[in-house]
Amino acid sequence: MSELKLAEIAIVVSHREKSAALINDLLTQYGEYIIARMGVPHRQKQLNLISIVLEAPAEKIDELYEKLTRLSNVQVKILTI
Repeated sequence: MSELKLAEIAIVVSHREKSAALINDLLTQYGEYIIARMGVPHRQKQLNLISIVLEAPAEKIDELYEKLTRLSNVQVKILTI
């Protein structure tokens, strides 16, 4: 097994009703690696912000990141430590 890395993934969702179920399904698939998850609605801008902290092999972090970037109405940034 690969060395475990720490990472934070920031997710900005512009149409929650269209993307929430898909995001939750993905996060559930990678749940064993998720240390923390926080969601914050920004009602004024009609955005939802999700912050995920993971400890996982680099390939799993990259895999989740790539899957999230393929979703419409979703912007994703990653910080790997």
